[in-house]
Amino acid sequence: MTDAPPPADTDTRDWTFVIDSGCEQCGYAPHDPVTTPARLRSLPPRWATVLQRQDAAVRPREGTWSPVEYACHSRDLVGALGERIAAMLESRNPTFADYDGEAEAVRGEFWAADPAQVAREIEAAAAASAMVLARVSDGDWDRTGRRGDGFTFTVTSLCRYLIHDLEHHLHDVDG
Repeated sequence: MTDAPPPADTDTRDWTFVIDSGCEQCGYAPHDPVTTPARLRSLPPRWATVLQRQDAAVRPREGTWSPVEYACHSRDLVGALGERIAAMLESRNPTFADYDGEAEAVRGEFWAADPAQVAREIEAAAAASAMVLARVSDGDWDRTGRRGDGFTFTVTSLCRYLIHDLEHHLHDVDG
């Protein structure tokens, strides 16, 4: 086992703009939230391919996560999507705990994760979150939940926000 690398550079941008405007950097365009389960199910095979690469655990440059670190982060976001949508369906305007991706990466030692195990975990998280999304009915898309900083999401906007994040990270490791 090798020593832990220094923390990666922290991204402090507020990416909520992608909900309405999309992302020129990765090509994301706001999607119909009804397609979110299908988009989730498309992620595990793409990550499995990335995680089979010889360099999956290698950081491309100082301050940038390796593909396996991005995959661990994406695994956590896939789970957060399901958990947050479930909370929005089960209660009125829940507040979501703050999430610091870099702190989680350090705490969880993402740099040392087994790529094959992470691929299986992404697949399981995507299936679980897709099952939660199957519970969303036509009247639920406008239900709300709040991020710790007070930003209010609807089920629709949360689907767009997190799907962008997940697809953007695949762009990061393939770009």
